[in-house]
Amino acid sequence: MFCIKCGRPASIGNFCSEHFLESRILFTLKDFSYIYCKLCGINEAALREKIEQSIKTGNTIISRKVFLKTVGNKVHVTMTAEGKIEGVKKTETHKSLVILRQQMCDMHVKLSGGYYEAMIQVRGPEKDAILRKVRQAIPEKAVSSVEEIKEGYNVKILRKSNAAAAAKALRERFSVKESYKVGGSKKGQMVYRNYYAVR
Repeated sequence: MFCIKCGRPASIGNFCSEHFLESRILFTLKDFSYIYCKLCGINEAALREKIEQSIKTGNTIISRKVFLKTVGNKVHVTMTAEGKIEGVKKTETHKSLVILRQQMCDMHVKLSGGYYEAMIQVRGPEKDAILRKVRQAIPEKAVSSVEEIKEGYNVKILRKSNAAAAAKALRERFSVKESYKVGGSKKGQMVYRNYYAVR
């Protein structure tokens, strides 16, 4: 059997491998919008993962290289991939466009509104050492605010889980007393805040 396009011996159906591959697409790339927090900035690893998810293919992809070029609010994506179509190797390059859109993340929306779920009340003669320990124990982004008062510091924490992690670290050296107070209501249910008094 010979290739119906060039007359050479056919290797796949009615085509030689070259003309078989001409009629088949290894993969396609989809354009999409990427929303990111303008205060956190663009997480390139997350963006690249989203680009990987935009690949459409029913074939086997062996390897790929991705190049990004950002111009204004657009990211020009060039991907070169090597793969197999019915066992025959093929390399293709495709381009796509990512539109960048800014939107504050939930955390920064809450931060801008003064939101917090827990408070660490730093007191006593070692207040500065305690504050340093708090900052070491939790990410900076988890702290809503630090208020210096006459008795020490009030550290407002966005998440209860972060405050609990800090309290656990503080108990190794300091006295920690935990309490709860009503912080308002959400969807008709009472919301409680955790308070940790540390000396």
